[in-house]
Amino acid sequence: MQDLIGAENNLPTDLNQLTVEIKFYVNQWGQNTIEIGKRLSAAKKLVAHGDWQSWLENNFNMTERTAQRFMKCAERFSNTTTSSLLNTSQMVELLALPKEETEKFIAEKAAEGTPVEDMKVKNLRDEVAKWKADFEKKKSEVENLFHDNENLKSENTRLEKIRGSLTDTLVGARKNIDKLIIEKNSLEQQLKNQEPQVVEKIVEKIPDDYTDTKMDLSAALSKVDDLQSQLDKAIKNVEKLKKTNERLERKQYTLPKEIPKDAYKLFQADIKSGLPEIADNSVDFIITDPPYPREFLPLYKELSKVSARVLKDGGSLVCMVGQSYLPEVVQLLQTSMKYHWCMCYLTLGATPQLWQKRTNTFWKPLLWFVKGEYNGDWIGNDIMQSPQNDKNFHHWGQSVGGMKDIIERFTNPNDLILDPFLGGGTTGVTAVMSGRKFIGVDIEEKCLETTLERIKESYGSSERADGLA
Repeated sequence: MQDLIGAENNLPTDLNQLTVEIKFYVNQWGQNTIEIGKRLSAAKKLVAHGDWQSWLENNFNMTERTAQRFMKCAERFSNTTTSSLLNTSQMVELLALPKEETEKFIAEKAAEGTPVEDMKVKNLRDEVAKWKADFEKKKSEVENLFHDNENLKSENTRLEKIRGSLTDTLVGARKNIDKLIIEKNSLEQQLKNQEPQVVEKIVEKIPDDYTDTKMDLSAALSKVDDLQSQLDKAIKNVEKLKKTNERLERKQYTLPKEIPKDAYKLFQADIKSGLPEIADNSVDFIITDPPYPREFLPLYKELSKVSARVLKDGGSLVCMVGQSYLPEVVQLLQTSMKYHWCMCYLTLGATPQLWQKRTNTFWKPLLWFVKGEYNGDWIGNDIMQSPQNDKNFHHWGQSVGGMKDIIERFTNPNDLILDPFLGGGTTGVTAVMSGRKFIGVDIEEKCLETTLERIKESYGSSERADGLA
């Protein structure tokens, strides 16, 4: 009977041969998924705004969620060596991993003798969940180390200031002691030069003054000893903090021995020029913190124009702004860009008092605008946080910890980030140390110099970092 069925359908009657052929067609199913995803991504750019969902339903009876999975599979697996071995279900399960972890996961499973392409969907889902949980745990540990590192830097700066103050006090105290000693020696010399009877008269007048001088001298010496003790203790604490700081930085980042030549570029310019130095459609993300006062509002319109020109299609502008003129800023940024969302940036290290508004503010809006339709990854919750205040490099500066949260949420390694309001350079330093490429622009040359020095210190380089255009 089986021979007859095989003959009618022109199919093999050998079970092993059937198994091989089924695996072939299953793998072809996975490759077809990638090809479908590529074409959906291309079609989405051509479909009129607002018609995407209806276009999918009318042509393929497909939901937007299903289409998104196809496109994600194409983006994630089209250039991988294992794409031809995976089926659609396996690809979908692997999408739960961060993009940069997918190849690591596949390689490790292959080394363990349990290749992903041979795993059942349920087993693969469980393994992906374990891997993702371990990844999130390690990521949290690194973030905690990063925050500890920033706190240590802040404490280091505070102790350096105390050390300077103590040194100044010590120098002043020593000058007072020298003055008192000179006065004492002069007084003793005057006494030796007088006739005995005159000495007696002078001595009658001097005892109190001389005693007071000795007491002042003794008190000054005691104060100097106390200050010296405090200074020695502060120096030890500073050295200890420096060593801890270096250890945390080494553990936090795996940096190349030298700064990559194309890692960053800085140049002096006014955004009103339109920044012709930057090519059209060349930037993945703009992450910036323009000035907040009213007189700077026209700059937001210029920022919108520049963003629309230099960003790639689907690229994002993430703009940190104040709240006093928020409606005006939103309107100006919409000149050439499309509003996407408003996120919350908690600034727990600073609580500015806005007297004209009768309030204290603990957060800033992060306005998210997009060129066309957003095509990036899932951002997660819309609350980000700065662990502390940092005005060490610019009076409007932001902390590295807070900027790291923003950059790692929105961007991927090797993405090109632009900040046209460089300021103290926090965006640039964080971008380079996080494996992103960076372009920094500012109207003030001092801001470029500060950023260069900070990047140099981050890499522990003994040479001056080269990155000025």
